[in-house]
Amino acid sequence: MDNKNKSEKSVGFEEKIGRLQTIVEKLENDGNVTLEDSMSLFEQGLVITDECVNELNAMQARIAELDKKLDIILGRSETAENND
Repeated sequence: MDNKNKSEKSVGFEEKIGRLQTIVEKLENDGNVTLEDSMSLFEQGLVITDECVNELNAMQARIAELDKKLDIILGRSETAENND
């Protein structure tokens, strides 16, 4: 399990989402999954979800920063918007 969790960090966002979908499908549809395997899958899903949320938050912060830079380049500011 530790190897899978470590390898998830080197995987792209889309691949992580795909892995989450696979985990959910196994948990929902596979009646042959043992309780121990279900817990392991659930734990893996939590780790992947946390990584995805962190990645999305980082992207959101990056977008906000780029948006501020664009405002500066275009000469827009909060005071100019308030005057309109």
